[in-house]
Amino acid sequence: MITLKKICSVPRWFPALKAAAITKSEEAKEKGMKEVEEGLLQLEEAFVSISKGKPFFGGEAIGFMDICLRSFVGILKAREKLKGEKLLDETKVPSLCKWADRFLSDDTVKNMVPEIDKVAEFLGELEVRAQSAVSRT
Repeated sequence: MITLKKICSVPRWFPALKAAAITKSEEAKEKGMKEVEEGLLQLEEAFVSISKGKPFFGGEAIGFMDICLRSFVGILKAREKLKGEKLLDETKVPSLCKWADRFLSDDTVKNMVPEIDKVAEFLGELEVRAQSAVSRT
């Protein structure tokens, strides 16, 4: 059974994404991206269970959980754009992909979420700084 506690623990994969972005080791990068994939699969499972076939976590309308996951979706989409990676893969997490598209295309959300291109540019700058700091240590 999917509980709110389990959903709230799903974003634990975010540090793995961050680590994969700044590491020079291909092995560590691969390990981190595997953790991200596992986390997204858990989130897919949670979405399917909680939404019960509705468009959003809360049902027919955007709710609290959708809003809480907003920043993660923006960062994932930006990372995809920046690195050419497919993190939200329709073959692996189809319901989550549809949710993300619906959520990000909502008129209210569009006015509140930064453009993916700008987030990708910002992530690129952060990655360069972080890699520079890591190489100095």
